[in-house]
Amino acid sequence: MRAAVLSGMDRRGRALVLLNRALVYAALTAVVGAVYFGIITLGGPLLGSLSGLVAALAAGALFHPVRLRLQDVVNRLLGSERDPYRLADRVSRTVQEANGPAEALASAATATRRALGADGVVVEVVLPGGRVRRVADGEPGTHPSVVRLMWHGRSMGWLTVAGEPRDPALLDMLARQLAEVAHAVQLSADLQRSRERMLVTREEERHRLRRNLHDGLGPTLTSLALSVDEARRSLASDPDAAETLLSKARRQMSEAVVDVRDLVYGLRPPALDGAGLDEIGLESALRMLADAPGPRVDVVVPGSLAELPAAVEVAAYKIAHEALANVRRHARATTALIRVERRDGLWLSVSDDGIGLPEQRRQGAALMRARAEEVGGACEIDVRPGGGTEVVARLPLREAG
Repeated sequence: MRAAVLSGMDRRGRALVLLNRALVYAALTAVVGAVYFGIITLGGPLLGSLSGLVAALAAGALFHPVRLRLQDVVNRLLGSERDPYRLADRVSRTVQEANGPAEALASAATATRRALGADGVVVEVVLPGGRVRRVADGEPGTHPSVVRLMWHGRSMGWLTVAGEPRDPALLDMLARQLAEVAHAVQLSADLQRSRERMLVTREEERHRLRRNLHDGLGPTLTSLALSVDEARRSLASDPDAAETLLSKARRQMSEAVVDVRDLVYGLRPPALDGAGLDEIGLESALRMLADAPGPRVDVVVPGSLAELPAAVEVAAYKIAHEALANVRRHARATTALIRVERRDGLWLSVSDDGIGLPEQRRQGAALMRARAEEVGGACEIDVRPGGGTEVVARLPLREAG
């Protein structure tokens, strides 16, 4: 059955070629003959015996350009352009005139179907996250030809053409052009996805800052103001009570300083300024992060953390910072542990012996997950079997492609 279909397509192709050439040369004969006899008839009285020579020269000069022009006209009428470079140029111009990568892909699919003279063409592009964008012009039928779209050794998707192509070389050339368009579509989708992640991360940062000001620093400053007012009223009548209240106010001031520092570090960690993580290293930055008032924080690093991708170092540091900030504010923990090691990727865990997983920490988990997803990793937060909470992040040790 398939052989019969292919044989029928070959006969149809040969018939189209014969018809194309017959129309071109019939029209060419008519045009050149009209020019030749027109010069002889109209120029005979003026040129005399030279009219035949002038007519022959004029017909010869017009033969090639007229044939090319007639060939182009007939090709358009029959939809059977045979010059692969012209077809590729036509597809390229169609793509350039599009408003964007998505529109260019649709235009390229239509131009490809016309160039191949196929009943249908389908272009499928694999987008970030495994999604597939499908653009079709016509129907591919039951026995289509499938060509993988390759761009610099990477697969961009597939081109599906109805039936067997009459010109495999032309199909290959058009597939390369479609691969360029598919790559542009992938880049556009990746850019849109990055913008969405940036928007989500920015809103999470704002939400975290607002929550910390409202739930942490705000109540601390309010309590400090009340303690100072009470101490001021008690100073004359009961100096001992005033001393106790002032000591309490001093502790509250220390807590407020820690809260302010955590807020500032959350916006721009000091390890990212000055020398930077690439100079002091992730391990040293985490030990600096652990050396702060509050529960004791131990840092365990089995093995070397040298030559980590910069983006992975920053993501690991910020995840650890957010996890420790939650421990110090909400967990009521006495100890915490940061463990970082290199396995199939970079594994970071932050655990504590606190009260578990309150609502505030569940809200903070979204920001930590966003940090991990930015570099292609994942982050989970859960209750430890023995009590407390554990944050585990897995970050890939490869540069973003």
